[in-house]
Amino acid sequence: MSFCSVSIRYRRQKMYIIAMNSERIKQIAFDAGFDLCGITSPDRIEEAASRFSGWLSEGHNGEMDWLGKNQARRVDPSQLMPNVKSIIMLGLNYYQADTKEVPEGHGRISRYARGRDYHKIIKKMTERLIYKLDEEIAVRQGRVADLSRRYKWWVDYGPFLERSYGAMAGLGFIGKNSMLINRKFGSWFFLSEIVTTLELEPDDPTAVNHGRCGKCTRCIDACPTGAIVSDGVVDSRRCISYLTIERPSHISTEFSRNMGARAFGCDICQEVCPHNGRAVETSHRELLPDRGVGEFLDARLVLKMQTREEFLKLTAGTPLTRPRLENLQRNA
Repeated sequence: MSFCSVSIRYRRQKMYIIAMNSERIKQIAFDAGFDLCGITSPDRIEEAASRFSGWLSEGHNGEMDWLGKNQARRVDPSQLMPNVKSIIMLGLNYYQADTKEVPEGHGRISRYARGRDYHKIIKKMTERLIYKLDEEIAVRQGRVADLSRRYKWWVDYGPFLERSYGAMAGLGFIGKNSMLINRKFGSWFFLSEIVTTLELEPDDPTAVNHGRCGKCTRCIDACPTGAIVSDGVVDSRRCISYLTIERPSHISTEFSRNMGARAFGCDICQEVCPHNGRAVETSHRELLPDRGVGEFLDARLVLKMQTREEFLKLTAGTPLTRPRLENLQRNA
């Protein structure tokens, strides 16, 4: 298939008027800096919608009340933008190896949060991708580009079941720890998505064999707070990542005594996963420890802080701005 501006393909007895060859779209995404790209339809995924509704009804979202708002929009991409036709799912590898020992008086930071704020990094990449995509289509079709009308995108703050649509786009499968697991990158990647009015041929979610969990229960067995309550279901109220980042109040002794040296986030259920055994080191320098707060947090330094200015001097431009100073001190 040539990279023509408009072409026609048949798949599952549905006709697609394709604005651009899907392989060309992926190449543009890779050129923008993304490590993964897949395309899927904006159709509602009934199983995912049902699981999400059940998760909320069980109270597994804890004090993250916003997850229960706009529920209809969160499970139905067609409500996110008028005339949406396609979803472009994107992945960015953030894996980096751990230092074996935690220094005395320090706590470990989750891998994803050691460098610069990934939201800002992905924002720049997405803007480059959309600009190049729209520019190329405009040139081929002989018209002026219009970025505002045809695209909306999110990282992880929008009303979107990103892991389910990532799986539908062929980026991986959802494991027992609820993470999206890819054949090459394991679960060590950020997800973001673009919804668009462009008619794009969806990828076959079964085209790549990403593996499966099978009978393995390592993540369930390894979680020190018992947060993985069933296959693919995490009770946030017990999850160390939730407790250290999202929980706005006191952490009970029941959980804090099992947190070890985790000061911000937790990687345990990913570290023990066999699919992460051959993890690929990230090539994105901005995500490495020397660009942010680092691998460890000095608990004594945090406990001495008295002002927001001191807090921001340490955390500005990184994911550690998410909890307030008092919650970071609580973790310390």
